[in-house]
Amino acid sequence: MHRSSRLAPVLALLAGCSTGCSSGATPAEETGSETGPGGDPSSFPGTSAPTTTAGPDTTAATDTGVATDSGETGVDTGADTGDSTTGDDPLLRCPTEFHFDPPPGGTAPKIAGEWQAFNLATATVMRGPDDDGIYHATALLPPGLQAYKVVYDLGGEPQWVLDPGQGRRKYLGGLENSAVLVPDCRDPALVVESKSVQRPAPGQGSYAAVARYVDGLAGAGPEPAAYTAVLRDSSGKERALSAAELKIDDTTGDVTIAVAGLPDGKHRITVTAAAGDGRSAAPLRLIFWVEAEPFQWDDALIYMVMTDRFVDGDPGNNPGATAMADPRGDWQGGDLQGLRAAIADGTLDKLGVRAIWLTPFQTGPDEAFLASDGKHLVTGYHGYWPIRAREVDARIGGAEALQAMVREAHKHGIRVLQDYVVNHVHEQHEYFTEHPEWFRTGCVCGTNNCDWTGHALDCLFSPYLPDINHTVPEANAAFVADAVYWLDEFDLDGLRVDAVKHVEEVATRNLAAAVRETFEPGGSKYFLMGETAMGWSDCADPCNDENYGTIARYIGPFGLDGQFDFVLYHGVSYRSFAYQEKGMLHADYWTQHGLEKWPVGAIMTPYIGSHDTARFVSLADYRGQDAGHDPGIPGNQWDNIAKAPGDVEPQLRMRVAMAWLLGLPGAPLLYYGDEYGQWGGADPNNRVMWRDAKALGPDEATTLALVRKLGTARQQVAALRRGAYVPLWADEDTLVFGRKIAAGDAAVVAIHRGPAAKMVDVEVSASLGLAAQKQLKDRLGGPAVQVSGLGKAAFSVPAHGAVILAP
Repeated sequence: MHRSSRLAPVLALLAGCSTGCSSGATPAEETGSETGPGGDPSSFPGTSAPTTTAGPDTTAATDTGVATDSGETGVDTGADTGDSTTGDDPLLRCPTEFHFDPPPGGTAPKIAGEWQAFNLATATVMRGPDDDGIYHATALLPPGLQAYKVVYDLGGEPQWVLDPGQGRRKYLGGLENSAVLVPDCRDPALVVESKSVQRPAPGQGSYAAVARYVDGLAGAGPEPAAYTAVLRDSSGKERALSAAELKIDDTTGDVTIAVAGLPDGKHRITVTAAAGDGRSAAPLRLIFWVEAEPFQWDDALIYMVMTDRFVDGDPGNNPGATAMADPRGDWQGGDLQGLRAAIADGTLDKLGVRAIWLTPFQTGPDEAFLASDGKHLVTGYHGYWPIRAREVDARIGGAEALQAMVREAHKHGIRVLQDYVVNHVHEQHEYFTEHPEWFRTGCVCGTNNCDWTGHALDCLFSPYLPDINHTVPEANAAFVADAVYWLDEFDLDGLRVDAVKHVEEVATRNLAAAVRETFEPGGSKYFLMGETAMGWSDCADPCNDENYGTIARYIGPFGLDGQFDFVLYHGVSYRSFAYQEKGMLHADYWTQHGLEKWPVGAIMTPYIGSHDTARFVSLADYRGQDAGHDPGIPGNQWDNIAKAPGDVEPQLRMRVAMAWLLGLPGAPLLYYGDEYGQWGGADPNNRVMWRDAKALGPDEATTLALVRKLGTARQQVAALRRGAYVPLWADEDTLVFGRKIAAGDAAVVAIHRGPAAKMVDVEVSASLGLAAQKQLKDRLGGPAVQVSGLGKAAFSVPAHGAVILAP
């Protein structure tokens, strides 16, 4: 055992860092808001400040405290609040740093928090400004999630604002505050200094990392003999690191890891440090992938699976018919074993799938409940009515089946996303029984005096689905902890967060902070994608700013990585491709327009169909061409529902739409069955059982063959995944665009919806850097094209077809 001098300064950094380590934000005495570009309400102002620096916030709030100076030291000793989050020592205080960049004219910033009852008279005075205009302060705070606000002077009036440099939030008394998660400073910690993955050849992967030891408050020094380090490989096997793989500095306690000979797949090294006084650090998870090409999330083609409607791999777990339930809204036998088999036999590989989005797999109720029409009874086969916090539904295979499916997916380089419900539970949920104060009841969305917009945060989707109240800190903490449990226990790779605009922003912000701090220190990115349902209006800016802004406000360094592109879906997907009421010029314009609206770095998910929409093929079939094909029919759920198409036209339209979708930037969604053009109207008709290739008709088989080529091209050509969108040429029936990473590292996507082939001649040298005489291969099997001496590519796009050209 050796003592270490690295103590208080690093402890303060751990407590006060706003991203990538413990940090926070939430409400209490006053409210504040942040303003993004163009004046839109936003939690993410658009430019990222240094990770421990709060950017400017210009929104004022009413001050209920007394504005007096509390001293010049910039250090607050705190006061005992009796908060249950402070641990087993109510007198323990840990150094916590704060940093703030006031807006123009803002002076004398202070930190007021729940530890001193938000009393402005005793608020911590911040030191500064430094040479960069930043103010700093250190306060001694009890461990746990501590609410606070920044208070600065503007024109003689105190301004109480949220800290834009912190991720977390916390409500107190119904009001929102910033929050900092203060660790127990008695415990040692490990902080990752560096990490790297190498993979020169299959089976020769290596991982190296250095983690710095930070001593606990007692300064007891490290106890190297008590350290542990365990490697878990992609098959789930575990072993302790050898002495050659794990080096611990006896003096500093720092850790150096070097592991070689790793197979392709996902790996985890869990390291725990120990101090001489017997206290241990929280486990440090170093999670990483060994693969031929390092993955990033815009590489993903995301395949959505509604587990119960995919493949029945084990009839023994089928529950049988549910009393009084309409068979269309009842369990049908799909399970995780069936999905695993489809992964193992290469079904998803042939589509170029790199990620699976699974509908929720928590245990749901046994009984049937009223559907939205108030007449039909349906079950929770879809997973969105959880009754258990941490239990996999046995009807889809249970926990062992989930673990086996995830391992199989990882063997194929496929990530797995859990659909995580943060808006509601079923009334039979254990939390609702044990903690009814965590939920709202009574106001049902869309009923009298309870509209969807005005009560977006507190209305119930159905009377039997209590609404989670994230303004209750204990409720929010429970659902964040459950998300961490699922990701950790089953080695998942991210979350699709359901119904984002129907929960307070504290839900996504605190979730994001916990996920990133827990799972990303080793180098792997865990993907957080959201669902914020919005629409589209056929008018010029700023007409759609609310649609774009509402979706964008949840994306950023303290929130989600991306969201479903609802604006593009409603503006283009079915209008230009299913109904064809809008042309390709329209599609090109709104694609570019949307890309300009999303935050920098956002990974959006374009789509042409999902479990919440009528199937694209049925929209393309019921396009108003005759009295029997009213466009409203696909929206019918139970009666006068959409039937199978009577001709090939809907499939032709689907193929063009697929070529467009899989050529777009982002992480596009492929809803199960859309790969062969499954038909069906609104829920439950868009959720029929998946069919394999042997069960398809000729037109469906042709569509499947094309989608496989499109998915393979996207996987093989990096520019189709990572390149910028470059418009090249368009008319009403034809669209040609490029995807460009760098000069010459580019691809050309051409789609045509007309009944006859279309000859195009587009410039590709100046725009894409494709050199004269360069040979371009059509990744869909058409003839090769040579760039002319004038830098142009001339080629024919087939009727109802597509061409994808790349070197």
